[in-house]
Amino acid sequence: MNSESDKHYNLTMLFLIAVSIFGLFLSVFFVVYPPKLEDDFAFRSLTVGSAFCAICVLGICAALFPSSCSKFPNFEKRNRGDQSNLTIHETTLRAHHPSCENYSTHILRIGNRKFCATCSGLLVGASAVLIGTSLYFFGSLHIGEPLILVSVGAFAVIFGLLQSALPKLSNGSTRFFASTIFVIGCFLMLVSLDEAVKNTSIDLFFVALCILWIMTKIALSQWDHQQTCSQCSTKSCRQDKKRCVKALS
Repeated sequence: MNSESDKHYNLTMLFLIAVSIFGLFLSVFFVVYPPKLEDDFAFRSLTVGSAFCAICVLGICAALFPSSCSKFPNFEKRNRGDQSNLTIHETTLRAHHPSCENYSTHILRIGNRKFCATCSGLLVGASAVLIGTSLYFFGSLHIGEPLILVSVGAFAVIFGLLQSALPKLSNGSTRFFASTIFVIGCFLMLVSLDEAVKNTSIDLFFVALCILWIMTKIALSQWDHQQTCSQCSTKSCRQDKKRCVKALS
């Protein structure tokens, strides 16, 4: 990336991180000090539950078909010819990482098979949350004290986001766990917010905020991939380093 592209990318990253942190604190604030904004919208549970379930379904699809979704959000337009480099992602891995030792911490091994740890965690988390959301909004499930739920949920979301920014502290199991609890944390925060405020607009605002958090997590993951390839010292990779960085972005 040239300096102008670097600047644009870094500004976008800072914006996503800043708005994500602000939204996280705002959500916790609403639970701790709930505004008197209860509404009597008859289809609040149906509307909010359906919106959040839709995000879970899209997340499951993205986890099952990562290469189809790896370009989102793609903050820079790359040369279409570089897409040929993506073929390595699907040849030896049921994921979207090169079969390179530097990506060993991105992989979750189950028996003789290899999976993307982050995508696998998102898949498990989204599947569990899809069931929980259906039971809570369309059934009669009630989950604990809002203050406890929002505290646990906020910690899970923060850990899920920071994990991609701290690659040296990560391995396949950690990435899987962080991604799983990231999705569960979003669900716990939504439930606590719904219980505390009971307002359709605030619930839908939080659902939109979850989409922003997902975008931030993807952006941090892309940054992690770029750092991994740009610092690679493998001789066989050195000549294709620029193309590899572009393909993974």
